[in-house]
Amino acid sequence: MKCPACKNPLLEKDAGGMTLDVCYGGCGGIWFDATELERVNARAATTLHTIWSVPVKNVKLTEPRVCPRCPEQVLDRKWFSDLKQVEIDQCPTCGGIWLDAGEFTRIYNEIKGAKVTSPTWAVAMGEAAQFLQEKPPASVNPSHV
Repeated sequence: MKCPACKNPLLEKDAGGMTLDVCYGGCGGIWFDATELERVNARAATTLHTIWSVPVKNVKLTEPRVCPRCPEQVLDRKWFSDLKQVEIDQCPTCGGIWLDAGEFTRIYNEIKGAKVTSPTWAVAMGEAAQFLQEKPPASVNPSHV
């Protein structure tokens, strides 16, 4: 599969018992197949946070993105929540979600300041980010991600 943002190959990486498609060594984005984002637990979120924090390539965030699973299907850009602070890309065909590098932190900040109940995966991501703020992660080796 190709990265929807920078066209690098996506690599399968284990994150807390989940296998996700990551643009590691490229723009740092991550592809979640339908329902994978809902299954992210704190352990997976901790691993994913380290990937999101080290993008190598910058990409234009305004360019249309093509789904890595559905050839020629352009991803829909949507707001993560009603607060309209973070835009995510979602495939209208397969339901997969693309998160660009840095969107994890912005989603965490949005959840932290929100007064509404968040989905389980969002809570897990927030808890993992809080853990990482308390103890910065060690250098990440791509073969251990």
